[in-house]
Amino acid sequence: MKQVSVAKPAHNQHSILYILVGLALIIYPSTVLLIKGINGVIFTVFALGGIYLAWQHRNGQQPQREETLLYFASSLFFIIAWLVSINPQFDISTARKFIHLPLLIPIYIFLKHIGITIGSIWAGLVTGSLIAAAIAIYEVQILELSRARSLTHPIIFGDLALIMGFMSLAGLGWFRSRSKPLILLPVIAVIAGIIASTLAEARGSWVAIPFMALVMLWTLRSSLSRKQILIIALAFTSFLLLLYLIPQTGVSEQVNRTINNVEAYHQSEITSPLRATSIGGRFELWQASFTLFSQNIWSGIGWGQFQPMVQELVQQQLRNDFIAQFNHPHNQFISALVNGGIFSFLGLVLLFAIPAKILLKHLKRDDTDTQQLAQAGLILLVGFFIFAQSEAILERSRPINFFVFYLAVIMAAIYHRQQVLQSKQYTRKHKLSVTIITKNEEDRIEDCLKSVHGWADEIILLDSGSTDNTLEIAHKYTDKIYQTDWPGYGIQKQRALEKASGDWVLSIDADERVSPELRQDIDRVLSVDTPDCAGYKTPWAVILFGHRMDFGRSARAPLRLFKREGSHFTDSIIHERVELPEPCTVNKLEGRLLHYTHRDYGHGTAKACHYAWLSSQKYFAEKRFGAGLVGATIKSAWTFVLIYILRLGFLDGAAGYVSAINYAQNSFNKYAGLWSLRRETSLNKRD
Repeated sequence: MKQVSVAKPAHNQHSILYILVGLALIIYPSTVLLIKGINGVIFTVFALGGIYLAWQHRNGQQPQREETLLYFASSLFFIIAWLVSINPQFDISTARKFIHLPLLIPIYIFLKHIGITIGSIWAGLVTGSLIAAAIAIYEVQILELSRARSLTHPIIFGDLALIMGFMSLAGLGWFRSRSKPLILLPVIAVIAGIIASTLAEARGSWVAIPFMALVMLWTLRSSLSRKQILIIALAFTSFLLLLYLIPQTGVSEQVNRTINNVEAYHQSEITSPLRATSIGGRFELWQASFTLFSQNIWSGIGWGQFQPMVQELVQQQLRNDFIAQFNHPHNQFISALVNGGIFSFLGLVLLFAIPAKILLKHLKRDDTDTQQLAQAGLILLVGFFIFAQSEAILERSRPINFFVFYLAVIMAAIYHRQQVLQSKQYTRKHKLSVTIITKNEEDRIEDCLKSVHGWADEIILLDSGSTDNTLEIAHKYTDKIYQTDWPGYGIQKQRALEKASGDWVLSIDADERVSPELRQDIDRVLSVDTPDCAGYKTPWAVILFGHRMDFGRSARAPLRLFKREGSHFTDSIIHERVELPEPCTVNKLEGRLLHYTHRDYGHGTAKACHYAWLSSQKYFAEKRFGAGLVGATIKSAWTFVLIYILRLGFLDGAAGYVSAINYAQNSFNKYAGLWSLRRETSLNKRD
């Protein structure tokens, strides 16, 4: 599936489809546990809608960097699991369940285009938690079942009920903003989730409770006083203690049984029946898994091969015969490791780590709705991460359906909040000067100047002898144009800085454009009386071969916005930098500085060679040791690995590959040039 980003939604918030999506978000959590098949229908309809929209907009807007990372994280584990299962001797049925993961992409696209009512997310989670508790009480108290389970396994029932309750709690602020009494709903919902999990006797779920509670308290630390946090923590702890002390809940019995099982396991032999318990079986399965993993650490034993290979270990009396009945090791990460090898394990780690990093960034935003959505997303990730330690949670249809669905919902809702925030206007309280140095830039200078004209308080253009129409074009946008010689990048930019009169300076090049998002970011940080930093880095977005490069070297963020007083550029002829007055702090903006670095491939090659030679001369003057041609070769290879693999340059597609090759060649040229200069000096000394 081609990864696309559908253009900004133009939905009518009263359209039938928009309303139906809101209703689906309200009923989805309840149907996961109560009505067979409905949650799958909602999931499938949203996915098909997203696939249709992706096809309709296949030549549309390129996905944003965050979106590409999300697509990558949701697809990698499935792709690796599927590749491992290509072997005809392996059972691909287990790997097929992971198809839910890449379907996050079309669901996200669908919701991004149609739109989401945030209230429907919170209403659905609260309703789902309350219904789960009602089902659990009915089954245990009325039907007198030993464990609540509804349509699924008790463990899955307990997991999903618990996480719905805690995710509801993230919407506390939304309910409070509507009416203070409504804050009781998410509070009751989290209690209901804990009760449902307790009656399901899902001990693995209970381990997640303190972790999800800590996430909630940690994310609320800026909006609550220490006293309030302490009161909440004490009330929550008291509630859990009450569940333990009341015999009818069965919590104390389950906890004591767990402790006894652990002690019995460590005091028994491999063949002892004392190991045939829920806890002992897991310990045996995990040890068997690492034995099997050691046989093939790269591709694993293959999905579907776990049970017969465990049975062989049992027959050899290497493990207890109790585990011969299980087809997975009751731990998702160990399952990925033993079945799919080290790369599957890495893919699973990234499935949790990348979305967590994205959500942590959104948690720092000033917008309350965005913070609450990020809280819910982090609770979802932390909860499933803990569940995965005692259950192959993503190899179960309902949990993986729930996990993927809500990750897509939360990310799409955050996207819509950002669209709203981008329309917010700020009034700068500090004068802003933009400085630009030029020489023969007639084909690029106009777009550069357009991106700051009418926005910056002044534009300083310092030219070093243009013979084309650069200056004629520049006069349409600024009257502060100066001409001088060319002493090198550092000195030239310092000259431009000295002519600026603004409180703050934004230094850009003629091949760069200030994006609307960056303009808004700059307005925001300069709208306060005293900005919190002396300088701000502006993330680059290199435009290469018609593609916006979001990874590789494009992920760099040069320091371009800084307070004028006390700042200066270094004298370097290339790779100059801004030095700020000490002490100082530097932060990074989110808006991108668009960098049209190459006019065409030939210009890019010539420019890279020129810069490489300047670097060679700089290194030679600094008496650097380049390790000769061997060093140049090693550094070239390392540059390719760094840019294309470690910095995810491959996510930029064909343009990313060409860019990585060019950077590797440039790295070789720099150190080969240094080698040549040192060699010439050595030969001259001999003469």
